[in-house]
Order: sequence, then structure tokens, then C-alpha cells
Amino acid sequence: MGGEDTDNIERMQDLVRPESSQTITLKDAEVDATNDQGNKLVCYTDGRKIQKSKDKSLEQVSARWDGALLVTDEKGPHGRKMSRTFELSSEGRQIYETWHIDNGRSGSTIVIRYVFDAASEYPR
Repeated sequence: MGGEDTDNIERMQDLVRPESSQTITLKDAEVDATNDQGNKLVCYTDGRKIQKSKDKSLEQVSARWDGALLVTDEKGPHGRKMSRTFELSSEGRQIYETWHIDNGRSGSTIVIRYVFDAASEYPR
């Protein structure tokens, strides 16, 4: 296997491996999600051009609001189309993160959904 294939396999494995926790911060034109290992996803909602980060712990993506849903449009492994949605549950105690990954030639979509419970207390 070539280096590019190995990178794509590792990225797909990272996608399907859920985070233990996330801290989500809302700002004016962005939403930041930082996981328990310090990796940060920055979702820009103002249409700015995204530059590829050289820092593997920082991922920047374009996003938009669709009502109460935050929706990203991204490229997944092998350049396939991929999107994520973030949604706060109606009672505000959970966040749903749903992935939609184009499965290539078959025309099907892989859907993965994670549910994160709100922390019972804020960290001090």
C-alpha cells in the first residue's frame, strides 16, 4: 500500500472512532469543537476562504446554519463528499453529531451518529 492509501485509511479510522468528550464554543462567525486530546475543529459560518492547516491538531471547515443545525461540507478520504451536522437536543442535555460520507461508486451514503451528554458540572 502506498503512503496516500495509508493516510486515507487512518483518516477513515479516525472518523469512526468517537471522541471521549468535546468542548464546544460558539463565537460570532465560528463554532469551535475541541476534543479531549486537544484536537480542534473550527467551523466558520461567514463564508471565508479556508486555508489548509499544517497543524494536524487543527481542522478548519466551512459551515452554515440550517435552522438550529450547524452543517459542514467537507472532503473525506479519497476526496469523497462528506458533511457533519451538530444539533442540540430539545432538552439541551445532549449534542448530536451526525456524519454523512459518500461511499463512492455505489451511490450510497455512510451515516454515523454520535451522541454527547452535557457535562454535569463546568470544569473549574
